[in-house]
Amino acid sequence: MVKAFRERRDFLVKSFREMEGIKISEPQGAFYLFADFRSYYGKEVEGFGRIEDSESLCRYLLEKGLVALVPGSAFGDDGCVRISYAESLPTLHSAVDRIKKALAPLK
Repeated sequence: MVKAFRERRDFLVKSFREMEGIKISEPQGAFYLFADFRSYYGKEVEGFGRIEDSESLCRYLLEKGLVALVPGSAFGDDGCVRISYAESLPTLHSAVDRIKKALAPLK
């Protein structure tokens, strides 16, 4: 399981580092990433409204990308979003693809 979680973590860290406007550091424990999405704050989305904080970004990604993430405000950092990698690698691949597609109109 350690190998599987390492592989999942490495995939997500690499994937999010490749996405424009997202900052991420490699986690040292647990099975969560904390990614900084604040470059997307202030964006207006037709049919959704304005993305103002981690909560509205998570609602947007749930609605448009069908991906459930946890607002960083619950952990004291509203600029970030918490992402679990306790899912299978194919599920994480699908989630990353959906996040990319949902973020594309915000650039």
